[in-house]
Amino acid sequence: MQFGKVVGNIVSTRKTGKIGGLRLLIVQHLDENLKPLPKTYACVDTVKAKFGDIVLTCSSSSARMTAITCGVCTDNTIVALVDLISSQNRDIYKK
Repeated sequence: MQFGKVVGNIVSTRKTGKIGGLRLLIVQHLDENLKPLPKTYACVDTVKAKFGDIVLTCSSSSARMTAITCGVCTDNTIVALVDLISSQNRDIYKK
């Protein structure tokens, strides 16, 4: 799993297979301190994320293990909206 920040969306009028009807968002990788990394990627959104949300993503075969993405051709899926991250009794992120 990887932390990310929603930085954009993808509009597509034609999609193949079971991906039709699913939202696609652009997510920027974040490190463990939520600092942006230089990589962005397209994700299927399963949690109704919004622009600017901190999210948790799964990739590879794990991306296809949610109820929504089973059998969908995706390598990246948003699986959680992050509300709080804490470490060693201090909050790193709080929505």
